[in-house]
Amino acid sequence: MRSLIALLLLAAPAALAVPCAELPVLFIVQDKSGSMNFAPDGTTATTANPSKWSIARQVVPSLASNFNNRFRFGAAMYPQSTTTFNCTTGTVVTPISDTTAGITSAYSAAVPGGGTPTAASLLAVRTHLLSQGLTTPAYVLLITDGLPNCNTTLDANSCSPTTPGCGPTPAASSCALGSKDCLDNTATISAAQQLFGSNIKVFVVGFDSALTAGNNKAVLDAIASAGGTGSAYVASSQAQLTTTLNGIAASTATCCKDVCTAGAAVCSSTGARQVCQLDQAIGCTTWTTQQCTSGTSCSNGSCQTCSNACTAGATRCANGNAEQCVANAQGCTSWQTADVCGYGELCAGGQCNSCQPCASGASRCTATGVETCEWNVLSGCTQWQGRACAAGSTCQNGSCASCNSTCTAGAQRCAGNTVETCVANAAGCTSWQAGQTCGNFCSGGACGTCGTSCTAGQTRCQGAGVETCIIDTNSCPAWGPTQQCNPNSFCQGGACSQCSTTCTQGSKRCGANGATEECRLDAMGCTAFVTTGQCAAGERCDQGVCIPPCQDACSPGAAQCNGNRPQSCQQGPTGCFIWRDEPVCGADQACVTGHCRTSCDSGELETCPAGEVCTGLTEGRFCLPSDADAGVGGGAGGGSGSGVDAGTGAGGGGGSSSSGSGTETTPGGDKKIGGVAMGCNCNAVDAGLLPLMALGLMLLRRRK
Repeated sequence: MRSLIALLLLAAPAALAVPCAELPVLFIVQDKSGSMNFAPDGTTATTANPSKWSIARQVVPSLASNFNNRFRFGAAMYPQSTTTFNCTTGTVVTPISDTTAGITSAYSAAVPGGGTPTAASLLAVRTHLLSQGLTTPAYVLLITDGLPNCNTTLDANSCSPTTPGCGPTPAASSCALGSKDCLDNTATISAAQQLFGSNIKVFVVGFDSALTAGNNKAVLDAIASAGGTGSAYVASSQAQLTTTLNGIAASTATCCKDVCTAGAAVCSSTGARQVCQLDQAIGCTTWTTQQCTSGTSCSNGSCQTCSNACTAGATRCANGNAEQCVANAQGCTSWQTADVCGYGELCAGGQCNSCQPCASGASRCTATGVETCEWNVLSGCTQWQGRACAAGSTCQNGSCASCNSTCTAGAQRCAGNTVETCVANAAGCTSWQAGQTCGNFCSGGACGTCGTSCTAGQTRCQGAGVETCIIDTNSCPAWGPTQQCNPNSFCQGGACSQCSTTCTQGSKRCGANGATEECRLDAMGCTAFVTTGQCAAGERCDQGVCIPPCQDACSPGAAQCNGNRPQSCQQGPTGCFIWRDEPVCGADQACVTGHCRTSCDSGELETCPAGEVCTGLTEGRFCLPSDADAGVGGGAGGGSGSGVDAGTGAGGGGGSSSSGSGTETTPGGDKKIGGVAMGCNCNAVDAGLLPLMALGLMLLRRRK
């Protein structure tokens, strides 16, 4: 390892850079072999001791962000495939770009697995860089945790293996990899020489504590020397990797580019204020972050007093989804979507709940009107929809019924010797109410005189019925008892007329030009369709509901996880593809890439059911189908890994093999892993190895 003084010198800031029109290229070549799933000390990764991969996926994107105005970045990762024993050449995952979003995305999406085909991958990167027609300097930054292997042209009987304790033997059966485990230093040194010969320097960073043992460091030094950078750097922690990568970039950068206009200010996605300033250390502008003080938030590039819209922690339903009031670092609150209610869910009480269906078409009365159980084509649920009854009607037996049939507001009559007046309540419903009691006689709503002026036989409407003028016992003209009109009819001009239209209250339909209509009771007591809304441009009306333009939320057949619940992409009733919930994963399971997977122990392959293999993923270790593209292994400085083709593997460095048993001790523990142990995950397993693998599995089962 380089001395502390050298490291400090490396990390020191470079002199002022020269502003340039186009930035040089720093191209990352990342080893993502299976051994990257282990901690830098070779033990099983934990939260307190994270894996080399989880460290790299944080450090490298930060490097790109820190130097985005001094380099253009690109990245390639190897091997291409992550299946067990895979030795595929690495491919470019992030083309050269002025932005760094691609670097972050590539590291977030990648999963370690496979061997360490460094030589072939470096040559592929050289071909790619030369094809770009670059006019600025380009540098390759190789980050690896082990020795190169995966060269099947080498002789397994005479080569140096990358896995301690493996071969060379005539059959190379102690690790069952043959030439795949041969140290491929000569070809890798040659690849670095070819890059350097094309004016592309190669920096080498070994990321593993075991790389200082044996000839590991010497091999990496030789690669760096061939690449024109002297010797390799070694890091064994997140802090060391960060310091090393930033030091290499700082000492290499000779040019910078303004990324913004000095004095400009914007708000970041996290609510912080970003100001464009001249970086005196490099001579170009860059964005600097300024956190707003407590009680203020960033708006239009400046910190302003919070306009708190809610109380932190409160929940509500809005636009069919669940929202929660969230406070940012400055204490400012705002509503944010907490959960998107899926198909078959409704938001209630600030959270998404599975449908509590009612019988479609059912109706019931409420204090203010009527509720009807309706099918919501967008949510996939039936739900109660309420509305108030029209003036002059009230809810009776689940529907709005005309209530002014008793009398016409303001009319008067006699009930014996008492005067009654027709009075309307707040809902417009009328009823007779007793008033003055007459001392002599009552006629036509008046005491002691004829209160009505009408001609015998004359008719008039009273509410929804017909009254006829008679001569009462006081020899006065008076309106006789009301004769109610039949159902679906009304009184008009003193006679009952049949309603011209009839429909079932609450039913919906589509009208002309995208209008929505609903059957309601009108002032005459008849049912008729009335317009309730108008579909917006681009929407279509379906059974009285406006359907938005079809926008697929996912791709057919796709799957994802919503917490511990899988969701599958299926076609909904609108024709759009939407996410539909599947049953929540059970105990000892977790939702991984849209499916419930059973957790497993990397030391016990047989805990997985037939056809599945215990596989290491970023989320942990789970039983996956044996043809899935996942698995780990490969590389020196190793650790154990699981695969999907046959058995499991452990990279070299820190592991020790057990001869004749087909098992290998995992780093940092005494558990065994079935199958064949190796330091390289390559494409296929020789047919002659299958009996050995079967024997290893049988011995494991007998031991239990």
